[in-house]
Amino acid sequence: MNPERAKYLKEMEIGGILFCSLYAILAGKLYELSGKGLIGVLFGSVNNSPWECIKPLLLSYLLWGILEALSLQPSLHRLAAVKTSALYLLTTTLLAGSLVLRLFGLETDSAAFTAMCLISLCICTAVSLRLFYSELELKRFFAPCVFLLFLFLACYFSLTPFPLKNIIFMDSKTGLYGLIPEYFDMGAYYLS
Repeated sequence: MNPERAKYLKEMEIGGILFCSLYAILAGKLYELSGKGLIGVLFGSVNNSPWECIKPLLLSYLLWGILEALSLQPSLHRLAAVKTSALYLLTTTLLAGSLVLRLFGLETDSAAFTAMCLISLCICTAVSLRLFYSELELKRFFAPCVFLLFLFLACYFSLTPFPLKNIIFMDSKTGLYGLIPEYFDMGAYYLS
């Protein structure tokens, strides 16, 4: 790869970190801003569970990967394999980190969680860039990566309305899963 194109890709990755961070902040508040509408359910955080708090960051990483793929068309197959690997690495890192933070009593609205998200995003971006420049033959993984992207999207859009009953999807403030009912009495919950 020529140096000019390598510099462009490096700038795109740095821009991706900024885009993902800003989008995650906005989308985290989108559920409240949209009046608890459908767009907020799909793209925002509906409760304080680890999955709901990292969901906007994962979607922004996926969107930025698509934007990069459109701008680097000759390397589409290689970039798709790299970005899919990095997306799954980011998901694993964020879920594991949020569970470790929860083990120490820190919730998803703490500064440590935000720092963990930013560090994970930077690490996955660096791994993605390093993997893109590696000598590995990644073009042959294009078809499985497309399947994995569709699997990720299916999980993304189905786990908010139909969450599993485990700690990753449990709201730390109420103990509920998924969408919290409109007229849920938080005061009674805290007093009990």
